[in-house]
Amino acid sequence: MGRGDKTNERALIQRRRAREIGTLGLGRPAPIVLAYPSPYHVGMSSLGFQTLYRALNEDGPGCHRAFLPDRWERMSLAWPQPRRPILSYETEQPLSSYRIIGLSVAYELEISGVIRLLEGAGIPLLAADRGPRDPIIIGGGPLTNSNPSVLLPFVDLLIAGEAEALLPEAVARIEQSRDRQAAIDAVAELPHTIRGEVEPGHFEPLPSMANAPAKLLPARSAIVSPDTELSEMFLIEPERGCSRRCTFCVMRGATTGGMRLLDIETPLALIPDHAKKVGLVGAAVTDHPQLEQLVARIVERGKGIGISSLRADRLTPSLLRGLADGGYRTITVASDGISERMRLALDRKVTEAELLRAAKLISAGGFHRMKVYQMMGAPGETDDDADELIRFSLELAKIVRLTLTFSTFVAKRNTPLDGSPFFGVKPAQARLDRIRQGLKGKVELRPQPPKWAWIEYLLAQGGPEVGHAAIEAVHAGASYRDWARALESLAPTERAPCYGDEWLVARRTGKAAERPRLPVLPPRAPA
Repeated sequence: MGRGDKTNERALIQRRRAREIGTLGLGRPAPIVLAYPSPYHVGMSSLGFQTLYRALNEDGPGCHRAFLPDRWERMSLAWPQPRRPILSYETEQPLSSYRIIGLSVAYELEISGVIRLLEGAGIPLLAADRGPRDPIIIGGGPLTNSNPSVLLPFVDLLIAGEAEALLPEAVARIEQSRDRQAAIDAVAELPHTIRGEVEPGHFEPLPSMANAPAKLLPARSAIVSPDTELSEMFLIEPERGCSRRCTFCVMRGATTGGMRLLDIETPLALIPDHAKKVGLVGAAVTDHPQLEQLVARIVERGKGIGISSLRADRLTPSLLRGLADGGYRTITVASDGISERMRLALDRKVTEAELLRAAKLISAGGFHRMKVYQMMGAPGETDDDADELIRFSLELAKIVRLTLTFSTFVAKRNTPLDGSPFFGVKPAQARLDRIRQGLKGKVELRPQPPKWAWIEYLLAQGGPEVGHAAIEAVHAGASYRDWARALESLAPTERAPCYGDEWLVARRTGKAAERPRLPVLPPRAPA
């Protein structure tokens, strides 16, 4: 690593830090650095990452931040890259100099960032290869809500679920321990916490997910910055969890603690005066019964507004007026199933009538566009469902300018559709082509490439072996072909039980058990 690289990295950190408001821990030593395996502009838009950083600084021993270098964000990247400094933002110290590194991982494909981050920092990549002087790596983040197995080869410890109460306790136990092994053992005694693959081939059963105590809610930002995906936005949650039971979603129902509502006076009292915009974050924000009042009061204070998820069946003229006054120009809602039949099968419970009503309200409210998230390739979907989407989208497009954003269904662990087969890259592309041709340019389409959904599926359905295979993919460059070569031989057949997967437990123990059936789809009504 040359002197120029280090100078450039320090200069970038200093420029970004100078533009932040609310930075904590400056010039203060800390035992832990929270490292995000994506660049700064992504990591600083993560509410969970910011919440843990704030809590460890305000009520704990101190905490610093580090991020994947910007140049390493691209999905496909020649490797190895020239060594680059990975420095903390608070003290500009190397990542490898900290006793504890906390990794917050949002979804499966960020495992490439974990590999690049650790190797680039000169830290032994595999937990089993680390010695007494190496940092202790603690893994966590949203990925633990479904299948964190891919992380196990790289972490010394894993905390599953909401870590607000557990991570500070883990840091305290490490600080009180005489050596590295004793520290790992002490933390592994905490609930919802296990060791990673600290010995080759040794894996502990995945733990149940933690739920943060009510006294630690709401999650909220520490820092506001113009250099993030959510520029100059203060993030806070008015609720946590979700009461709905969509069969494809890891946040469904009681699996993550159910829906925990906060009285709006709580988030309102925590919004700082310097925040220009406020982002309301949660799995089901529009299900909050006081949302209209909350939005109105934030806008009355002269602040912009953002909401992480809008539901078509919850839109009202009053809420839309508040969003317009808060800077909204496009209203985005989720349909997910591409037909009424599929939404019913997925327990999505969004009807054509509700989407039509939403389109009319959005048009009447003077918004530029309506964007609808769609998910194709769910079990039981056919071309007839795609044709229904074409017909209905053209109907919506007569009311309001319409954009459809497509993803391809990926079965996730800890959901009723766990174990469902992947639709297929070529069939998914063919269905997109069918939809595109049917819409005849009258609706904008923004599809995510189905090939990357296939890679996500292999990671989501696999065990720790896919983490080891990911090393091969990243070292080869991490193109789609590199991932496919590394993972396709590991396509899921039998796997370790996850979060009470009774069918797999019974299968492994020889007890009779019937594989859970996929949802029974209602018959299609005659055209």
